[in-house]
Amino acid sequence: MDILLTGASGFVGRAVLAELLGRGHRVTACCRNPEQLTIRHEHLATFAVDFNEADTVAAWWPRLQGIDAVVNCVGIIAETRNQRFEALHNQAASALFTAADRAGVGKAVQISALGADGTAESPYHVSKRTADDALRQLPLDWFVLQPSLVYGDGGQSAALFYALASLPIHCLPDGGRQFIQPVYINDVAEAVGRCLDADTTGRKTLALVGPEAITYADWLAGLRRRLGKTGATAVSIPLRYAKLAASLGRWIGEPILSPDSIAMLARGNSADVSVLTDFLGRPPVNVTSRLFERPASQAERWQAGLYFLRPAARWVIALVWLWSGVTSLFFYPHDLSYRMLADTGIEGWIAALTLYALALMDIVFGVATLCRYRIQSLLLWQCYIVFAYSIVVACRLPEFIFHPFGPLLKNLPFLVLLLVYRVLEGERP
Repeated sequence: MDILLTGASGFVGRAVLAELLGRGHRVTACCRNPEQLTIRHEHLATFAVDFNEADTVAAWWPRLQGIDAVVNCVGIIAETRNQRFEALHNQAASALFTAADRAGVGKAVQISALGADGTAESPYHVSKRTADDALRQLPLDWFVLQPSLVYGDGGQSAALFYALASLPIHCLPDGGRQFIQPVYINDVAEAVGRCLDADTTGRKTLALVGPEAITYADWLAGLRRRLGKTGATAVSIPLRYAKLAASLGRWIGEPILSPDSIAMLARGNSADVSVLTDFLGRPPVNVTSRLFERPASQAERWQAGLYFLRPAARWVIALVWLWSGVTSLFFYPHDLSYRMLADTGIEGWIAALTLYALALMDIVFGVATLCRYRIQSLLLWQCYIVFAYSIVVACRLPEFIFHPFGPLLKNLPFLVLLLVYRVLEGERP
């Protein structure tokens, strides 16, 4: 079959792409950044699309000529300034399905979410359900797949769960008694492949879940064992306080951590596994044997340990620049600053200009760091400035080299922190 796959560079999309190519299908994969696709295959074609702008039938129509089936894997776990649930989950998906029907496409597979039903309340679930309903109204063969928590290598939410599991204290909303039913990514991909088999017809909504439901507390405990850590202290947090704490996610740059996420957890995430077992012709993979009993890699352990240190690094770096600039302007005696500048060869009105310019630059660096403005270039420029400061001071004010508090030497760990944080920012999805 000729298949149009959307969201091909995402966690689920990559697995589905490999599954479809493995089944001999010809795939046209679209995503924001096709260059991120590592798969190279003779039956694979790619093109870039901005789903924020793909909200009309006309946007999809040219891409659907000669296509037999569409698979929509576009999805975000949390909203950001440039990615909204309504635009990506509903408007773009609904336009795609309508265009597919008008173009004579025979099948459509929608990766939705467990909980996107009549009782949905969160913006995430509501946006998914709206697109699901739009697809269900069309006359083509459709399949709405509703996975529970999907786990596997490269999962976007996995990093947060591992970081939470690695903490010595597990703060569990309402005791962590909520049930989830994690499903392995390969089972999700195989289910998509089965939907596209020639003998699979009809219109089905299918819950994709693992063989057994486990509590959220057991989920974190299992991940912690996998990290090679001893048991953590469990603390039950009332749901309203858990939502309040989760609202801090926006301040640490972690949109997945939000009150809506806590609300979705509170409603539970489990379903009857027998339907998926019949559909696959086998039971889905058990999370204990596939995940918990396999030790984490060094990279996974590092990621768990560094997860919450990344936002901490941003705030610390910003504080250093802001405090340096504010102190230079308002607290440190200007005559002492001018004396140090004179020792470096800068005197007169140029010294005043230099003092205020450098102080304002420090403040700008601090604010830009908090805002993550062009963060990769920004951090590199900060490295250059700190290095230049250090060289000038070492050459013209050598007494700081041998100062017992090591004010100049402390620039070295700060430089390393800037470089480490730059690497961590580069790993953001």
